[in-house]
Amino acid sequence: MERYSRQIALPFVGKAGQAKLGAAKVTVIGCGALGTVAAELLVRGGVGCVQIVDRDVVELSNLQRQFLFTERDAAERLPKAMALAAHLQTINSDVEILPLVTDFSGSKAVDMLTGSTVAVDATDNYVTRFTINDACLELKLPWVYGGALGSRGMTATFRAEGACFRCLFSELPMLGAGDSCEIEGVLASATATIAALQAVEVMKLIIAPHAVQGRILELDVWNSSFHTLSLQRDESCPACRGGLRLFLAGDRLPEASIVCGRNSVLVSSATAQPDLVELAQVLAAKGLVVTRTKFSLRVEAQEREVIVFADGRALINGTSDAHEARRVYQAILGL
Repeated sequence: MERYSRQIALPFVGKAGQAKLGAAKVTVIGCGALGTVAAELLVRGGVGCVQIVDRDVVELSNLQRQFLFTERDAAERLPKAMALAAHLQTINSDVEILPLVTDFSGSKAVDMLTGSTVAVDATDNYVTRFTINDACLELKLPWVYGGALGSRGMTATFRAEGACFRCLFSELPMLGAGDSCEIEGVLASATATIAALQAVEVMKLIIAPHAVQGRILELDVWNSSFHTLSLQRDESCPACRGGLRLFLAGDRLPEASIVCGRNSVLVSSATAQPDLVELAQVLAAKGLVVTRTKFSLRVEAQEREVIVFADGRALINGTSDAHEARRVYQAILGL
């Protein structure tokens, strides 16, 4: 118990609370700016098993805000889940670390969360968050949402008996409306603060669930502003009230296929069917260079040329890396 002595000394933790942490399994979905910090805090705090899920690889641009990753990890383009697991294991060898290098998608979401005590959203897109919401409702599993952009961030905790994520965000945003840190930028202090708050919520859910309040916390670290909003259940919510699990029905994340003979990747999404005129206006308002034709949009961003078609497909020119193409697609179109 010496390792956790300072934590056990807290009256709201104690030996009993520490034992509950040791018996818990937490699944962290996403190993980016939020996930690396949240996972490290949970491992240092003595959560018995931490499962981390991410399909991505470490890149140099990650090191500004994604803790524990090193220049060597980026140079070797190691899978984030594997690199993070290796670093976490050197911090606390008593904790079981389960890295999964895969998408968190509808067809396997419930299986990945089965047996977990709490889930942590450390993702950067709404499709995955809607999938987490459906899977947790199906399993009656509490989960902690988090998001950060610029100097701002937001977090909320969802439990089966209260409001769910779709009570807060009823539908997916239109294509292009979502923001991304690649275009908007982000402060590491904002992501670290939100992740720390998420880790606290996880510990409360494990040790003293009655202490969890149904509120949304918003903050701006640059302006030093913090405020909370009440989280109200939507009686017409199709997920928690209607029982629909639309995001478990199939894989809705963008799929990528390399175009033979060209330095291009075609990315498609089952959730995206944009109005090209409206999409052009949304992207132009973000400062992107957009050229519109009758059947497509040409967007210059992320040092790539992106051709978006009316059915939601996009041709990413300038790369034959499917992972890179999906990253560019999500950064620009925000799903």
